[in-house]
Amino acid sequence: MTGDVGKLYSEALYEIGLENNNLDELNNDVKQCRIVFEENPELVKLLGSPVITNDEKIGVISSIFGESGTVRDFICVVTQKGRIGWFSDIAEEFRLKCAEHDNIAEMTVITSIPLKDAQREKLTKKLEEKSGKKIKLSEKTDPSILGGIIIEYGNTRIDDSIKGKLEAVARQLKQ
Repeated sequence: MTGDVGKLYSEALYEIGLENNNLDELNNDVKQCRIVFEENPELVKLLGSPVITNDEKIGVISSIFGESGTVRDFICVVTQKGRIGWFSDIAEEFRLKCAEHDNIAEMTVITSIPLKDAQREKLTKKLEEKSGKKIKLSEKTDPSILGGIIIEYGNTRIDDSIKGKLEAVARQLKQ
């Protein structure tokens, strides 16, 4: 259900951003609000409380996020619908929609040692050529993979690590 809530509300906000031609501004505002909510979980509890009236909740929202604005109004709607607990999921879905709109693919690269600048640039260029998108690369190191590289993109994982190859050989030998 949380995935559906995130997608539903993020789609609505995305449509508003497209209509008003301000997706980048909305994305930045949503990012800032997400930080506020994640750093203050008691605020999410307060806004989700059935004991507090909607008018009181809107007062709290206005005192924190201002008296007007698309994202402030959006937070009010999400709060009134009892979905403020899913704001982080909504914000993440919205961020992904904006990245897709901007033709950006987010990929994670896992290597046994940190990439050198030249390697990072070469890899990014190659991934951009293959995907036809601008690549936003995040890096992780995991010495247990021994060497090679693992690329994660969405639900896809390309394992070209030495550890992955050894595990594949071991599986074949067991058959």
